[in-house]
Amino acid sequence: TLFVSMRRILLAGLEQIEASPDLIYFLSTLSLHCFTNEYVYFETEAESELVNGLEVAIAQASQPTIMETLILATYRPLHQYDWSDKLQVLDQLPEVKARLLDEPLSERVIAENIPVLAEVDDEVSRKVREQYEESPYPRWVKQAIPQKVSSVAEVCNEATLRLHSEDIKSVFSPKILIAGCGTGQHSIGTASRFANCEVTAVDLSRASLAYAQRKTSELGITNIEYLQADILNLGELDQEFDIIESAGVLHHMDDPMAGWRVLVDLLKTGGLMNIGLYSELARRHIVKTREEIGLQGIGTSGDEIRQFRQSLVESSADHHQLLTDSGDFFSLSTLRDLIFHVQEHRFTLLQIQHCLDELGLKFCGFEDKDIVGKFKHSFGKDSDACDLSLWHQFEEENPSTFAGMYQFWCQKT
Repeated sequence: TLFVSMRRILLAGLEQIEASPDLIYFLSTLSLHCFTNEYVYFETEAESELVNGLEVAIAQASQPTIMETLILATYRPLHQYDWSDKLQVLDQLPEVKARLLDEPLSERVIAENIPVLAEVDDEVSRKVREQYEESPYPRWVKQAIPQKVSSVAEVCNEATLRLHSEDIKSVFSPKILIAGCGTGQHSIGTASRFANCEVTAVDLSRASLAYAQRKTSELGITNIEYLQADILNLGELDQEFDIIESAGVLHHMDDPMAGWRVLVDLLKTGGLMNIGLYSELARRHIVKTREEIGLQGIGTSGDEIRQFRQSLVESSADHHQLLTDSGDFFSLSTLRDLIFHVQEHRFTLLQIQHCLDELGLKFCGFEDKDIVGKFKHSFGKDSDACDLSLWHQFEEENPSTFAGMYQFWCQKT
């Protein structure tokens, strides 16, 4: 609220405000912040009119002032303008220039060179691809890289996985597939977690893959190969993997089980799979909000999302307030992913057990140790942490447990 108010005051008073080092520094950080959150802040009609006038004034000027440039940058992405490549005033602010101009423009070039596995034929996959081309998810700046790389055996032991075959622990150089890598946080995290690994990371969205490739190169990571592909077409890779990870992806497919079967076919016998799926119980407030969006006929343009977001801020309804407490509430792509997604399935743990049985997979354990600790506290330290019927009972008593996703390991037998 404070940032929104300050931005509005500075825009309205642009002609009267004198530039100072402190003000330029503040506007620099605010413009970076707004760019990173994809301009999720609500703006009034009066602000929009002033921004339109500022756009015209800058386009007609030989060179805008630093104040004009930075104030516009708190409302709109600068790289979208034809005049952005002639902009000189940001030369004195190298970080701002790099983040707002150079990096987005470099991603366009990278996107053109991302290899493509096959044409995307599935209608739902096309719609999902379109969403992430418009809103690569998420836009991130810094990544928490694991302090040390670990062998497959060390990862299994640290996660206290119940393996049904120990052979996977002897794999020295694992081949890993990330099915749905988004903007690279997942692929980079995995490539930095496993020792001597070779990672293939795929996604539907070239914009997301370009962001991922840029960040991967910045970090000097060389063991990831990026590829545009639909999970449904991954059989054309003609490869087998020791580990496959797919978090937050299958539940956005037309038929999650069809995608999951493709992944199982690519997994070596005894191989491990890390899966993330939405919880039916944990997302009841989201389902209710999605129904409201549908009934009101709200679209997915930036303006419509910002307008609806503001209505959530002003609402006292409990299911709306739960959304404003979510970390995903604070950027446009994450909010769109949370409540405006074109396709979403949800599961219960009993349904997941049925899926695992049908696919020939054995449940090995949840990723989150804190959640497992709470489970043990409820049912006793000797309780079976791989009994999904017991976990279902635990979740019914604690429905917000898997507010993010079910994140679990399973093994192909």
